[in-house]
Amino acid sequence: MLRKNFFFLSLRLILGGLMLFAGWSKLFDLRAFLNAVERLDLLPSWMVLPATILIVQSEIWLGLALAIGFRTKIIAALLAALVSLFIIVIVLALIRGTTGDCGCFGSIVSEQLGFGVIIRDTLILIGCLWLSFQRELNVTPHQKAEKSKTVDYS
Repeated sequence: MLRKNFFFLSLRLILGGLMLFAGWSKLFDLRAFLNAVERLDLLPSWMVLPATILIVQSEIWLGLALAIGFRTKIIAALLAALVSLFIIVIVLALIRGTTGDCGCFGSIVSEQLGFGVIIRDTLILIGCLWLSFQRELNVTPHQKAEKSKTVDYS
């Protein structure tokens, strides 16, 4: 049980920190990320700015929430959905022959669109899904039994 708790906490901190870093790195150079989203040519031009802002804010707030352990299962599921969207966008871009920096970490880390990005995002997705399907940690069977008891106020 201790190993599972350690793994759960470690994975939560790593994935939350990674998403937080990705969001902050884009925030500090929003123009570079905006250009990366435009270059993908998957959205109408009027949606590029709102989508860019939504992605950055989602990564920051969801990453922070995961790192501090706030509603871990729900946050991990939301991050899984976001990362799934990233994977779909990257696959579509590759099918269309789009090349260049993926913009995943703003201009701090330059990473070319490719299967390496899909593999990394798939691993992140698996981690988020694993977190989202875990039971409560640090709850003893006695505490679970106490939670499930009904209270008779008569």
